[in-house]
Amino acid sequence: GLGRPFARVETQRAPASPPHAHAPAPALAPSRTSPPPFCSLFTPSPPRGFASLLEVAGMEDHRSTGVNEPLLQGRGRKNASRSSSDAVGTSSVSWRHLTVDNPQLYPAEFGGNIINIRRDADNMHAGESLDFDPIHNRFSQINAARSILSRKFYGYTGATMVKYIVTIGTGIFTGACAWGITKSSSWVLEKRLDLAHSFLEDETAHSEEHVRLLYALGVLSLTSLVIVIIPGLLVQFCTPQAAGAGVSLVMAYLNGNHIPYLLHWQVMLVKIFGTISACASSLPLGPEGPMVQIGASLGSIFTYCGCCRNFVDGNAGSCGCCLFQRRRHARLAKKRIKSLKTVSVSGTKKFCEQIAMQNDAAHREIISAGAAAGLAAAFGAPIGGIMFSWEEASSFWSRKVTWRCFLCTSIAVLTLALMRGSASIGLLTFPNFSNDSVIHTQFLVNLPFLTLTAIFAGVIGAFFNALRQWFAEVRPPPESHTYRIFELLVATLMCIGVMFGLAQGLGHCIDIPKTWPDGFGMRLVCPEGKINDLYTLFFSIPEETINRIFAASHDQSTIDKDNDRFGSTFTMQSLAIHCVCYLLFMSLAAGLAIPGGLFMPCIMVGSSFGLLVGCLLRKLLPAWGIAPSMYALVGATAVLGGVFRASISLVVVVVEGTRQINYIFEVILAVVMSNWVAHYIHSEGVYESDLERNGTVSFLRSEPPKMLQAMLASHIMSQNVVGVYEVETVERVLHILKYTRHNGFPVFSREGQKDGSKKLEGLILRSQIIVLLHRKVFCDKDGDLIAEEDIDCVELEQTLEHEMQTFHQRQGLWRRHTWSNKDALRELQIEGEIMQGISDSLKHVSPLHPGGDQHPGAQLYLNFGPHMNKAPIAVRGECSAARAYSLFTALGIRHLCTIDGDNNVIGLITRKDLDHAAGTGWWRHNKLSSCAAPQQDLSQVLEEEESLGHL
Repeated sequence: GLGRPFARVETQRAPASPPHAHAPAPALAPSRTSPPPFCSLFTPSPPRGFASLLEVAGMEDHRSTGVNEPLLQGRGRKNASRSSSDAVGTSSVSWRHLTVDNPQLYPAEFGGNIINIRRDADNMHAGESLDFDPIHNRFSQINAARSILSRKFYGYTGATMVKYIVTIGTGIFTGACAWGITKSSSWVLEKRLDLAHSFLEDETAHSEEHVRLLYALGVLSLTSLVIVIIPGLLVQFCTPQAAGAGVSLVMAYLNGNHIPYLLHWQVMLVKIFGTISACASSLPLGPEGPMVQIGASLGSIFTYCGCCRNFVDGNAGSCGCCLFQRRRHARLAKKRIKSLKTVSVSGTKKFCEQIAMQNDAAHREIISAGAAAGLAAAFGAPIGGIMFSWEEASSFWSRKVTWRCFLCTSIAVLTLALMRGSASIGLLTFPNFSNDSVIHTQFLVNLPFLTLTAIFAGVIGAFFNALRQWFAEVRPPPESHTYRIFELLVATLMCIGVMFGLAQGLGHCIDIPKTWPDGFGMRLVCPEGKINDLYTLFFSIPEETINRIFAASHDQSTIDKDNDRFGSTFTMQSLAIHCVCYLLFMSLAAGLAIPGGLFMPCIMVGSSFGLLVGCLLRKLLPAWGIAPSMYALVGATAVLGGVFRASISLVVVVVEGTRQINYIFEVILAVVMSNWVAHYIHSEGVYESDLERNGTVSFLRSEPPKMLQAMLASHIMSQNVVGVYEVETVERVLHILKYTRHNGFPVFSREGQKDGSKKLEGLILRSQIIVLLHRKVFCDKDGDLIAEEDIDCVELEQTLEHEMQTFHQRQGLWRRHTWSNKDALRELQIEGEIMQGISDSLKHVSPLHPGGDQHPGAQLYLNFGPHMNKAPIAVRGECSAARAYSLFTALGIRHLCTIDGDNNVIGLITRKDLDHAAGTGWWRHNKLSSCAAPQQDLSQVLEEEESLGHL
């Protein structure tokens, strides 16, 4: 049913060579050596071992010369015969007087000077994109037909069932991780406080009060340093992807950017451990943001943990695409496939191709569900988690994603509630304080004051973003390991010391309300039966402190009227100090080399500010019946809105998390006013600011920038496109892989080789080219396969297609960026197999002429026709740049070809080109804008387009 895509070439065979010389190349596989150490897994390093291939192909690094030199040079009589030990396994190939044609063969494509191209490549952005858009060719149609015909169980093949199992498993483990984080951090924090309290109570050893205070301060500081130093070292030296909240990087990944090792299981473990340490060290950081990355990591791990590794005739098959690449036995890891004919395609079809989620689009759906489950478990808000993933995290949404998120968040919250063993769900739970039957009337009466509270709280959120940006500019760069660790230790000591000193000097001793839970509240040096309110605000478990702030009005009603503090158990002076200090310290802690989120600190600052405003209004307007707890809720919501700039998702999260549906109008008012006022102070939210400042990702927002509305596709495209013809020489393919870092190449029509035209026929990926080279799928100049007579072409094509689909899963899911690095090709591990394939294939064509000056790669060809994407998205050069931008955000494409009226390729657009064309300004911090500016700015466009002169 596949037809006859390859035709065999009946050629005169060369003299027989030893049997082992014709052994096909083994399947591409990771390094067969022992696993690298823990820290080295996170240092981007390309695969090893391509130096020999480059030497044989003559692609040395001519850094010492300023002119183009031949790619292949004569080796002299001594090195004319290359041994098998350093190039091609066990056979020997004689390359005598190997040269190439004119080195100026590709002046338009390679800039005419290799030195300049290499220097420009070093300065260019090295980001990698994901392949969300599937490849459309004959094989994809056949696989789609097979999946329809193979449905057995109620119309399903099993793939949908596996996706739901993965989704449920992600939800269960996300809820379990949330429970483990909150329990562990609370236990460690309580032990620290108990140890410090023991020194304060021990009057026998030190009778003087100031000595006991110094001992308590030393205990708190020393334990905090011990807690943060280990995760700090792991983050700084081993897993930099685990620093901070991680939400912005998850957003970038779901937008289509490859972030190396972002969702790796070891990064997740460091994230969990670091989050526990940060929350237990009394730093103003929370677990809510890291839970988003943890949930996404769990989804990614479960997506690929079900992949299998087939064994054919006792050898490891090529269909293994497991993330963990288990090596159960050393001897098993060294085994290789003896022949292409032994690859079991049927075994592959039974599991991997039908069930395993091999493409980035399926991976993206589970990660979106995991991110939603992480936030849902943090707040106990399943619907809020869905809305967060829809509004903030995910760039591509569908009904399937909605159902997966709904199932995953529900399971996560249910698991957390069962493990907590109480009716309260989520890491943040608030008491019920909406018992007033005339609450909506009070809302109208308090509307002017609530509006002002929301505005000022939004200003606080915008000020936090600006202050955090200023700290990011003055703090040490991420590469300065020593200074970053020193900054972490100094910041921890500063936070603990200042908070302890303020609590001792400015804190008030207050009575313990009857409604407070047992064990909450700390005396410091207050008399028995009283607690220090400021010390309690700073050092108690943050979740319990927030609960008591929201229930301050209800708690105050249980205290004697003589001690009335205008509807609050905490004094107004302590609330003001707590708000200001927590704001400054969380701005400092937000960029430290340790995991930690900002949701909890923002709620802490906003609730303290709102409660303070409510107490002041109640003092000034006693007849109005003002409830300070309502102002605390408005303040917390407004600060969240000013920092994160969320709208609908924030309303749902707050309402679900607090279970205060009666205050929904107050929450909506706080979100609207805070977003409005914060936009004019600091235009970007915290996530957008992180992405702009990151400089390693090209984040495409849902709407195109205004700059692109006045530009055309021809103004922003990359010119001098590097492409290949449908049947191309191996020599030129190796040249392109060496001297370019592109991951997609337009395929030109075969007829264009005669007249030099570049009519678009399709698109081929770098990974597909590497598979074709490794599998030795060489052909003659007519595109006919050069192979032995007993090769099954249909089975060969199926095997090739499967290896192309699972290339990155087999080679390392989080190392896909290494295949386009400038040094990757010289260190590839497959050089011996490729050169063996070239040698074997040449024997089926004709022996090398000793006196010839033709490169052996020029006698072999690759036929890209059967495997290329035959339906690449293309636009005319006159297309609006804004419309081209919309194609990227709507379809998730990676390459957009620009053509003229005759279907000739004139340029190529990627997300980096769109990011560069967005322009520069005070609002833009992305390093990409300084690397490459748009080829034509708006003024040049207006000058060149005479049709716009009347404007």
